[in-house]
Amino acid sequence: MGDKQPQYLVSSFDSWTEQLQESNVGNYLHGYLSYLKAKSALFEEKYIDKDFLIDYSNYYARSFKNYNKFTNRLHFFSESFSEEEIKNLIETGNAKTYEKLSRSYLGFIVLKPIEDRNGCRLIGRTILKTYPTPDGGDTRFFVTVKNKISLFGMPLEIESLPFQTQDGGVGACASTACWICQYPLGEKFGVPRYSLYEVTNKSIVFPNTNRNFPSSGLTMWQIKAYYNSIGLDTEFIDLDDVQTIPSDIVADAVKAYSNMKLPIIAGLNIKDGDKTFGFHAAVISGYRHKDGSIKELYVHDDQIGTYSRVSPGHSGKFNKWVNEWTTKYGKTELIVEKLMVPIYPKIRLKFGTIYSTFLESKAHAQDLTERLGIEIHSDMLLFELNDYKQYLWNQNFEYKSDILCDSLPRFLWVIRLQHRNLPIIDTVYDGTSIHAKSPQHIIKFQV
Repeated sequence: MGDKQPQYLVSSFDSWTEQLQESNVGNYLHGYLSYLKAKSALFEEKYIDKDFLIDYSNYYARSFKNYNKFTNRLHFFSESFSEEEIKNLIETGNAKTYEKLSRSYLGFIVLKPIEDRNGCRLIGRTILKTYPTPDGGDTRFFVTVKNKISLFGMPLEIESLPFQTQDGGVGACASTACWICQYPLGEKFGVPRYSLYEVTNKSIVFPNTNRNFPSSGLTMWQIKAYYNSIGLDTEFIDLDDVQTIPSDIVADAVKAYSNMKLPIIAGLNIKDGDKTFGFHAAVISGYRHKDGSIKELYVHDDQIGTYSRVSPGHSGKFNKWVNEWTTKYGKTELIVEKLMVPIYPKIRLKFGTIYSTFLESKAHAQDLTERLGIEIHSDMLLFELNDYKQYLWNQNFEYKSDILCDSLPRFLWVIRLQHRNLPIIDTVYDGTSIHAKSPQHIIKFQV
């Protein structure tokens, strides 16, 4: 046993450039890790990934081709490590080396033993550190979960949102988007977590004319069927009339739902001249803002990578996107047709109902800006009660003890007037109601 060779390899990050850059997604992830200043990598030769093992047993194990059930896992670090250091750490538990390893850990990429049509290995479950939260004078916000990782028994942890590429056998882009969303939904509402095959299999109870497997993608109704099957509802926000709305409805929805760490699936129409490539799904996983104004979105797109940057179109609104689809892949236009939000059924106050009230608040904020000569803006935010009361605990406002001790609904929509990041007035609505006529509270902050 003592002479057995360890099933791992420690090397420089640059030594994996060729292997990572063989596919578009791998090339993107290489660039992303370079931005995070990756210096070294640890390669696990035989890693059992639960998600792939379920897909393997349900689909690939029945193929004539002898697919391997093991995956490879690549870990990345912002510090340089030698193989001797890692071996010594495993054998002795050296506290100093472990602290260095934990501090510099950037996450991992799973490489499946499955190839795409171009012969490139598919990228499985991937968990990588987010961009830094501060960005000059701007601030980034991400939808993340706590990921506990074991590296040969050594506990590591990263706040991030898992990612993987689509797999034409068991799940295309929409299945992958649902797979990504299940992580924050599981943390928030306790819903079960499934592999790509299982997500697709639950979705196809609502039939369409395509084959079930290999999967060519899900319809919007099949996405809804999946969420119904796990006890959630789905909020659909249609962007057909977006030109008639003075506000940026995509940015408003992202800020509202991200506040409660709820992911949003964007239903995209990809155009190349007169050609339309049909429905594509990606998960909005964060945004960058300055004083509440969203400047950039971050998207988990199974054909691009994790936290892909998205800029608004020529109108300055996020109903059209500028990202790798238009800047690298040569497509002419990327249009957001629908937003789909998996949501807990007891959040009954629909986005469209509260949004009309919010637009009135935005108009009022604009009037105040012109009248007072200082910038006042309005935000719409979805809260769970405990999170909102925790926020209020650190603020000064009238009748504080009365409001904090009051019995309130579990879910709240809050329309907030603020100057920069300082709240002025919160108008609080019952998120479990179907109407937004009378607020639960109007909170005036001391500014």
